[in-house]
Amino acid sequence: MDIQNIISELTSKFGNSFDVSAVTEHLKGMDTSKFSISEIIEKVKGAGFLGDLDGDGVQESAFEEIKGKISSMFGK
Repeated sequence: MDIQNIISELTSKFGNSFDVSAVTEHLKGMDTSKFSISEIIEKVKGAGFLGDLDGDGVQESAFEEIKGKISSMFGK
């Protein structure tokens, strides 16, 4: 997966809640073709570029943040 596709995926999942240029710079040196989007999200989150994605005021595991974000998108 190339960086443009990764940024597109992250934007569709998380909106504008992250710094695109910082994430792009962070991923430049990696061979992202070997990672799934879940692994990339973990790497980006681990680097501190993704935080409280679901807006509940608590930084949780990526899975919980994504689950919370999806729930909020569907009004739950």
